[in-house]
Amino acid sequence: MLYSYKPDDGRNARQATFWLGELFLFFGCTSLNGSLGSFESLRGAWFESFPMVPILGATLSGAFLIAAFVFVAGSLIWMSFLGREKIAEHLIEVEGEMKKVTWPSFKEASNASVVVVATVLIIMAFLALSDLALGKFFQRVLWGGA
Repeated sequence: MLYSYKPDDGRNARQATFWLGELFLFFGCTSLNGSLGSFESLRGAWFESFPMVPILGATLSGAFLIAAFVFVAGSLIWMSFLGREKIAEHLIEVEGEMKKVTWPSFKEASNASVVVVATVLIIMAFLALSDLALGKFFQRVLWGGA
């Protein structure tokens, strides 16, 4: 069980939040590995007999080890944060509220999109004509010519 507080409630919202956080953490640690790779002392393989990580295909360097440590520590902190009662209650409530949402059908969504696009085009045309008219007006007033 990933969560000790009400483990069966809000499962979808809690798992989605966990994996999204892990994705961001992985991206950050990948970036950290690349940034630390610019330091000469952290670039080369530390173990000559085991130079590559088999699944990831990364060089087992100091930069990789630091990034891996940050990832594991960040994952543990993220899991303990999500396991807090207040956060868990919030995510359980979020999932409960999402179940109450009435989602529009495809026809309703496409009709609403057509209305939005038509409104934007009308406003765009009005602003373009207003800009043109005011530009001509102020050109005549300020410089006295066409």
